[in-house]
Amino acid sequence: MKTKIRLISALIVLTTITIVSCNNSSNKKNDEKNDTKKSEYGYGDKLVITDKIMYDVPIVNEIIGDRSKNSPDWFWENLPTPESDDFIKTLLSDAFSGKLKTYYYDMTGNYESFDEIKDVDLKPYMDNVMNYEFELVDTTVKRYKTEKINIHLDYRNVKKLRFLEEWFISDGKFKKRVIAVAPYFVIEYPDMETINAVYFWILLDQSGQNDKE
Repeated sequence: MKTKIRLISALIVLTTITIVSCNNSSNKKNDEKNDTKKSEYGYGDKLVITDKIMYDVPIVNEIIGDRSKNSPDWFWENLPTPESDDFIKTLLSDAFSGKLKTYYYDMTGNYESFDEIKDVDLKPYMDNVMNYEFELVDTTVKRYKTEKINIHLDYRNVKKLRFLEEWFISDGKFKKRVIAVAPYFVIEYPDMETINAVYFWILLDQSGQNDKE
């Protein structure tokens, strides 16, 4: 009887040791997984507020007469000139040349991935979107006169920047990771309703993002 009791006790101890060992192994794997996630972007420990937020930032405030830093209010929804012009020119130039990767803009996308504009398609696509065509109808004459208008877009049409970002807290500080930026074009012409358009993303940080196959 005593031998049987000792055997049962030994089995209980062995089972307990096995369970504890498995739990420790599982916890270690979870810790390693969490450590990998924490250090994925090189920020150390972080608390993600949102992995995606999209919003527009005005960079041309036409109410300000002098948009240079000579004006005390130059920073109100505005980038100063000439720095702003130089920045937008360079941004567009690098996108058009392929120096910066560009991606098709998808209004309804979930942005888990991006659809890259391939090198072979880049120039035709940019040539197309950067030339806005429409017909202007003159109704002041008895027989309506139609005129085809072509507006070539450039840095002067970029009045806002659309940002896609991740927001998080790290080391006790609120931080942002800019994933992508899109030029926000404003198209204006006399007697025509203002057109707002976003045609492509420029990816600035590919961490955690996958291109579509």
